Amino acid sequence: MDILKKYGSQAAIGLVSAGLICLVLAFFVFPQIMTARIWSSGEEQPAMIKSDNRFPANWLQTLGIRLYPGDSLSYSGIEVPLTYAIPESGALEIAYQPGILISLIMDGNVIEFSSSAESIGEALWENDILLKEGDKLSLPAALPLNQPITLELRTGKPVSIVNKDLEIEVFSAAETVEGALIDAGIELQGLDFARPAEDEALPSDRRIEIVRVSEETIMETEVIPYTSERVPDPEMAIGESKVLQSGQNGVITSSVRVRFENGEEASREILGEWISKQPISQKTAYGTQVVVQTSPEGLNYWLTKSVRITSYRDTGNPTASGIWPYYGVIAVSPEWYSILKGTSIYVPGYGVGTVLDVCPGCSGEPWIDVFIPTEDYVPWSRTETVYFLAPVPDNFSGDLP
Repeated sequence: MDILKKYGSQAAIGLVSAGLICLVLAFFVFPQIMTARIWSSGEEQPAMIKSDNRFPANWLQTLGIRLYPGDSLSYSGIEVPLTYAIPESGALEIAYQPGILISLIMDGNVIEFSSSAESIGEALWENDILLKEGDKLSLPAALPLNQPITLELRTGKPVSIVNKDLEIEVFSAAETVEGALIDAGIELQGLDFARPAEDEALPSDRRIEIVRVSEETIMETEVIPYTSERVPDPEMAIGESKVLQSGQNGVITSSVRVRFENGEEASREILGEWISKQPISQKTAYGTQVVVQTSPEGLNYWLTKSVRITSYRDTGNPTASGIWPYYGVIAVSPEWYSILKGTSIYVPGYGVGTVLDVCPGCSGEPWIDVFIPTEDYVPWSRTETVYFLAPVPDNFSGDLP
């Protein structure tokens, strides 16, 4: 009894300490048994697991389920890594979602991976495939991921779109011009067109020209020159004339379609034309009555006319009449020559000459060319009134063309 009294308190303390040590050893040497409910995708009821292991991956393995990249685990509603270790004991719930195989054809290259994401877009994002401007995915990114799928992804590349002086750059994965324009939000309206055409493939330089087209119809007018008509008048002397009717120009009106490309005129098309004002010809009466008069020099003449006078010299060829030229030969237009051949003309400052040669360049205006031999040649260019000497040519109608 004395011994108990003396050592009783120390023994009690020892027994308590030994009990604590046993409890600690029991905790570490004899682990706690965990009860877990495993929810697998597609199963209506969970599987029950009892284990002293803290790793859910090992629990699944006892169910014959092996984890692969792309599978997912959720603990208490929160997704955790596949290597996660449970920090607690007691009743636990684990949700398992197997990864779904995705075959991605990206710009012609095949990439395969698994994902347990809810949508295609999330699955791509998880695998560092980020959709960018102009990318073209064969299926919507928001489509739920619930079965193995094959996707095609064409990444957007720069496309230059030019309109006159304006150029923009967009990204597009389209293979045709039309597709690239749709991606750029550009719409061709009315007569607008693209180079290359919308139904053609994108060119190798990935450059598209947009041509904006507009059309308008305008009215244009053009003058119709009036014609001249000369009528003989036997009551008037040769050389006299008077206007019987003044000429007036007519007007032709046209309806014209004008096409503009990028603001500049590209073409015109006449839709129709009509004479909106008829021209009125000018009628002039000329005298045909032969009246022979005498000049101050005492020469009998039947016509005076203001003409342009030039001179010419030896050409090395005979005249149109067949003779060699000499001082006094006069050349006139072919039209006058057919009427005046052999007619004498008095030219002030030159003298009397005879029409024996042709001056092709004199056609179209009153003009005569007088011959001066080379050794005495002096160039002439003057306007004078000349006298056509009697007799009147037989084939003269009263007018010189």
